[in-house]
Amino acid sequence: MRVVITGAAGRIGIQMVEELSEAYELRLIDRVRLPRRKSIVADLAQNPGGRLGRTWWRFGRASWIDSFRGADVVLHLAADVRNDAPWNSVYVDNIKATWNVLEVAARYQVPRVIFASSNWAVRSLEQSLAPACYQPGGPKIGSADSPQPLRPYGISKALGELAGRMFVDQRQLRSFVAVRIGAYGPEAHKTDERLRAIWLGVQDLRSLLRRCVESSSEGFHVVYGVSGQPTAPYDLSYTCNFLSWQPRQNALNG
Repeated sequence: MRVVITGAAGRIGIQMVEELSEAYELRLIDRVRLPRRKSIVADLAQNPGGRLGRTWWRFGRASWIDSFRGADVVLHLAADVRNDAPWNSVYVDNIKATWNVLEVAARYQVPRVIFASSNWAVRSLEQSLAPACYQPGGPKIGSADSPQPLRPYGISKALGELAGRMFVDQRQLRSFVAVRIGAYGPEAHKTDERLRAIWLGVQDLRSLLRRCVESSSEGFHVVYGVSGQPTAPYDLSYTCNFLSWQPRQNALNG
């Protein structure tokens, strides 16, 4: 299987390169070069233009567009991941870049795109249900719930989900999986109760995205990237059933 990973040098990208490199052929893209690995340095927000053949080779190296040729899956992680990022940044790095990735994947007939969405795509809904949604047995946000974003960052992720659904509905992509990722990264969860509730541990991150890569599903799907703590505001039943995935119950330490 050939897997394109965008944002391969980011926090999540590095984890997934390590997770998948022994089993699959990886094509890695980022704005910076990955140490000790073959990769393409590119800005995905740059419009690929009309005829793709004109941009396949630049300065003797394959462009990011050509890396989609013959790919089986695109794991699209590249983005400005700051939840307080200004509109001009998310417009370029999240919205334009995601549109270009979807367009090129469709032109090269890549069967499946996995999109790193965010809890911020439903953050407004989460706030409306708080604090009850953080209680075990309280109301939870499910995979069937439509985006209700907050901040420009949330809007960029909601638009990415809607664009993916459109490409599937128009039969330009066979499958699109949006992963609404919770909190992953610096250890703020140790002092922030909400981040503890939406925490995604490293092992769960790797296993969840690997299951997305290896899935043979078709159509449009939304799953949640959080570990199995009972205080999570999201209903993981569809995610677990769809991907045959079992998160750890206590992932706050890793």
